Amino acid sequence: MAEPLRGTRRGLSILQIGDSHTAADQFTGAVRQALQERYGAGGAGVLPVGSPHPGVRSTQVKVAASQGWTYASLQRATSPDGFGLSGYTASTSAAGETLSVTAETPMPYSFVEIEARTGVDAGSISVEADDTPLLSASLAAAEAGPVVLRAEAPGGLAAFRRLVIRTIAAKPVTVSGMTIRRSDGGIEYGAVGYPGATVEILGRIPARTLVDTLRRLAPDIVVLAFGTNEGFNDALDPAAYRDRYAGVIRTIRRATPRARLVMVGPPQAERVPSPCKPAPDAPACPAAAPAQETASAGSETCPARPPQLGAVREVQRRLAAHEGIAFWDWWALMPAGCGAARWLAADPPLMAKDRIHFTRAGYRVGGQAFATFIEPQVKALLRGDHAVPNH
Repeated sequence: MAEPLRGTRRGLSILQIGDSHTAADQFTGAVRQALQERYGAGGAGVLPVGSPHPGVRSTQVKVAASQGWTYASLQRATSPDGFGLSGYTASTSAAGETLSVTAETPMPYSFVEIEARTGVDAGSISVEADDTPLLSASLAAAEAGPVVLRAEAPGGLAAFRRLVIRTIAAKPVTVSGMTIRRSDGGIEYGAVGYPGATVEILGRIPARTLVDTLRRLAPDIVVLAFGTNEGFNDALDPAAYRDRYAGVIRTIRRATPRARLVMVGPPQAERVPSPCKPAPDAPACPAAAPAQETASAGSETCPARPPQLGAVREVQRRLAAHEGIAFWDWWALMPAGCGAARWLAADPPLMAKDRIHFTRAGYRVGGQAFATFIEPQVKALLRGDHAVPNH
């Protein structure tokens, strides 16, 4: 049973924004589980809209889409207009298409918010929970633009096993975000991740949209988890990178001035060695050196590590100190030297074969360690120490 702290707050909202480590929801899922076991489960928070990318998933619920939806990505779009915090849009012009959320056990909720697009010829959608209608709304409007539809739970609090968003007519519908929230307590840990992205992606979202979304979500804690993709950019300018990251921090603070910020530094990663192509007179490839021999036990050097990855880690550490932001050093959780190779060779393996991502076990190790790191801030907020509103 969860053991909420006595005295003040009934719930807490945490939002993590990052790259593929966040998008997969394995790391964030482990953090969520650890905190919710201790303090109770809040709502599901921000969820993917259908299946926009193989690397964007949820470990809380099964999110699915019917076949009639097409997806667009902020990272590939020539214009950022129309995109929200999720970085994706799901669109269809057919009637009866669905976006669904299925929970293994009943999912408590107070309300559901759906981010969509209005338009002159836009269609309509309905929202239902376990076949109970919650909302029916037209997206037709004189001008195109973002809109947030809110579906309230019957009686203010209910639970569902399956939530469905359904298109009503054969007219254009675009959905860009979905949030499931619970107002009566527990920890909500939402995750928004962009595979292959750097922190600069937050600068691509229209500033007004980003600020409005963060104000509406009103997270108590915002976790920023970027750095891996920056570290693989050999041409990265660390000084310019620091300025861009600082600009993102300013935007987030402008939107949620009372939220606490936490920065997750990049973990160790390595480039996969090129495959051996033996010459005709040397048909065999040499045996690979054991992982522990690729770098001395106490060394932070590794020949396979992208040279900028360490610089990114140091930029983030110094920026966090300058901005008064808690910094969690994922890198230091791993073995010194070639930590990615060592974790790949572990039993069971903690690193994926690409030496960038982790296995379920590896993400669980990281997530549990981060939950321990962030828990003092959770306790402080639940006690009311510099408490912020939880909407």
